[in-house]
Amino acid sequence: MADQPDWVTLVSADGHRFILPRTAALGSDFLSNTLSADFLESATGVVRLPEMRAEVVEKVCEYLVYKEKYKATKGEIPDFKERVKPEIALELLMASDYLEC
Repeated sequence: MADQPDWVTLVSADGHRFILPRTAALGSDFLSNTLSADFLESATGVVRLPEMRAEVVEKVCEYLVYKEKYKATKGEIPDFKERVKPEIALELLMASDYLEC
């Protein structure tokens, strides 16, 4: 796995690119499976999400980094729900279900 990039790029339906650490992206079962299998995405580190708008992919990335940051924390963890705008809540729920994160 040494030849895999340390960063992953998620591309939204509207063509926006979001770069996040590979370790954070692996917090999604879907991304973990895609990036660890013999898929092109594993070598390039680029995953296209053609059904998700940029605003939703951005929030998914934010959540994956948040999840990675606080995974070993034993103290109080800030509530992520406060960062989610009600207008995208349903789309975000569907994205999190699809990405398994």
